[in-house]
Amino acid sequence: MTRTAARTGTTLRVLLMAAGALAIVLGVALVFLWHSSLVELTGAPRAVGFLVFRGAEAALVWGGAWLCVRGWNGGAEPTEG
Repeated sequence: MTRTAARTGTTLRVLLMAAGALAIVLGVALVFLWHSSLVELTGAPRAVGFLVFRGAEAALVWGGAWLCVRGWNGGAEPTEG
């Protein structure tokens, strides 16, 4: 018997897209726009702060985009077996 992946419900899809949008906004606003303020606030050396916060920014934007696409697509399409 063939197993197919179930479609994701509408509520979960909306939540995935909202969480993705929030992650992108946090990645851009908090990390990109206020990068120097965050480095000064934490007291980290500039090179370390650059690497850590730019990595966090990239992770938030990439992860947010993944969540948005996953929510938009809604899961695998059922196939006939």
